[in-house]
Amino acid sequence: MQSGLEDLRITPHQLEKLTGMEISDAFMGRAYRPTIFRSFHQLLPFLITEALTFGLILVFCLPIGLVIARGFGLLSGDASNTITFLLVMLSFSGLLFAGWNVYMWWQGKKLRTLAHLLDQVDKHNQIIEAVRIMDELRAVRPTMQLLDRTEVLEALAATRETLINALLTEKILRKHQSFIARRQELFVTIETNLATLQTLQIDAQASEYGQLLNQALQIGLSLRHEIDQWYEH
Repeated sequence: MQSGLEDLRITPHQLEKLTGMEISDAFMGRAYRPTIFRSFHQLLPFLITEALTFGLILVFCLPIGLVIARGFGLLSGDASNTITFLLVMLSFSGLLFAGWNVYMWWQGKKLRTLAHLLDQVDKHNQIIEAVRIMDELRAVRPTMQLLDRTEVLEALAATRETLINALLTEKILRKHQSFIARRQELFVTIETNLATLQTLQIDAQASEYGQLLNQALQIGLSLRHEIDQWYEH
């Protein structure tokens, strides 16, 4: 990978620092990400976590249920009573499991703005991966003309800064800290970055990187729309 490209990524560690919570493909803190059903890559860790959660709930409930059942003399060694007991434990564990999922989805709804920003971060990192692949192709075929790489890196840098500012703004809003004091500074920075993206996009329309640059611009415009909605509220 050529110098400077990897630094434009927004890594999971940086995301955790910017948002103040643990971020993964399936989770954002103690909430599910709405995008988990869009790909198997994101769905698999969710399903594994669900299975482990249900197993832990069952392991926790079963000993307590046994103690209660024995205390009331409900376990006489009869097979039918044992089956009934197991069915009751499974049902009770299922209710707790369902309640846990409802809570996680409810938490996710409260973090819809953050979920949207995380999706934009994923798109940003995907564009960087596409540029990396183009660089590898150029290394194999030096005659391949891939123009305006410098402009693309500038656009990605501007998009990265916009995403970081948006994540910081969301964190400030969420934690009810000194948003008012920083709001104007953040908005001015975002406006400047969008202007840079628009200028670069016009200059690079005819290049191989034009499509990637346009995607970066769309991310920036989408973020600006989110910020406008925050400001109105």
